[in-house]
Amino acid sequence: MIRRLGFRALFAMAAAVATVAGSIVLRLREPGSETARPAPGYLWERGTLGEVVRLSMGVTGFFGLGAGTIFVFLPTFAESLGVRTLALFYTAYALAAIGVRVLGGRFIDTHGRRAVIVPSMLVQTIATGLLAVMGFSSPGRARRPWCPCCSWRASCRVARTGSSIRGSPRSFTDQTPAERRGVVVGIFSSVFLTGQTTGAFVFGYITHGIGYAFMWTLLTSLLFAGFALSLKLDRA
Repeated sequence: MIRRLGFRALFAMAAAVATVAGSIVLRLREPGSETARPAPGYLWERGTLGEVVRLSMGVTGFFGLGAGTIFVFLPTFAESLGVRTLALFYTAYALAAIGVRVLGGRFIDTHGRRAVIVPSMLVQTIATGLLAVMGFSSPGRARRPWCPCCSWRASCRVARTGSSIRGSPRSFTDQTPAERRGVVVGIFSSVFLTGQTTGAFVFGYITHGIGYAFMWTLLTSLLFAGFALSLKLDRA
């Protein structure tokens, strides 16, 4: 569509799809609930800020850090290697996303949250390490394995994202009273977005100062710390 009709047509179609989705959401009606409504008051009065220092929130922060850094800098990193398009990456990402969402939900429910979060954190660390290896390779050699590595990287990225984005909030909402789950999920989203924004800003300066290869290496080290942190999650 971009090549034939341009970006205006693309964004017009995206706006139309969003409008259709919005019209469907407006028709939804929330069923009646016997759950008590959340108590009014400030966050610190309800003890909500204490949720931020929980172990699962720390894992979420690392998750957001990796997500923000990868999606912001992968296109420019590919350009530095002489790659003209990331179509293969996004195609693999979309296909893997469908597969994880269709097949992964039941696995989380039957095997537990930790059984999904820990392996996905490890896979993400290994996949980011692959980007570091490619960064240290010479540009002439890096272009040749880019396509298969890009597809594998996208699949690993989705496997980790799809699993962690479902397993992480469930790991602490399982132990949260029903009337407070909305607040806790909101905090989860805030912690994730904080990590995502931090990665986009901070690693931009790091990349400018020491280059992509060392930046990916540093990110891999941080994600490994997140993986080590996830090992301490409750086994229940």
